[in-house]
Amino acid sequence: MAPERYETLDGSTPDVTPLAAEVGLKQPLSAFTLLEGGDVFESRAGRPPAEGPARARAYVSAKLELKPYGAPAAQVKRVQEELIRQLSGNLQLIARMEAARPLTLELIPPGHTLAKYGYPRAVSPQAAGLFWDHPDWPRARIALRQDRLESEQYLVFHEMAHAIQGLAFTQKESELIYRTMLRTYRSRAAVDEVFAIYSEREFVTGVSAHDLRAPGVYGMARQRWNEEHLFTRFVRNLYFPYKPLAGGTAGMTPSSFG
Repeated sequence: MAPERYETLDGSTPDVTPLAAEVGLKQPLSAFTLLEGGDVFESRAGRPPAEGPARARAYVSAKLELKPYGAPAAQVKRVQEELIRQLSGNLQLIARMEAARPLTLELIPPGHTLAKYGYPRAVSPQAAGLFWDHPDWPRARIALRQDRLESEQYLVFHEMAHAIQGLAFTQKESELIYRTMLRTYRSRAAVDEVFAIYSEREFVTGVSAHDLRAPGVYGMARQRWNEEHLFTRFVRNLYFPYKPLAGGTAGMTPSSFG
């Protein structure tokens, strides 16, 4: 994939700090056993964790710094509610984010470049949002363009998925994702986008014709997405371990990516 098809023009990616291995052991994510070739058993009477929304809301309120930069109150509330929705189905995921590197989310005003706020100058002018991190920063950061939040309904979920992958997974778990997906998507930057795109589909219904025609990996992954994919099973179990596995109960193999 050409570098310009990603969120930066030079193909650069954030320098993330993976979750500490000991935290991962204390808060295991069953979804990773799918990528390891093991079994995850469905709970036929599964229910969302009762305390999930409150725990997710506490994380968003106390641990996630939000800088609105004049964004309308309704937009700020929507972003917060979508973050809560993304986390509330898995208590282990919330616990990992609580223990992970702190995160700031910024709502960038219309007409402003992300570079003005300290993000890399190589950010594509077309990027509607960005997750980024650097060892010199006190916190990892997400930027969302205020004027793109309405037209791109998946934007919060997409960029928060990047943050989850970068901050809430151990190094071993991240390598397992790459090992599984690099056979189909040939670069780590592409795999990062595929994880975020599969995450979108768990929270936003349907895909527009415009998004299906998006250049590079963005359109390709949205066109290929399927309930039968192993990666769909992985992502759904990550966010909703109480739900039935994607694709029914038929056996699946690591090559089931479309």
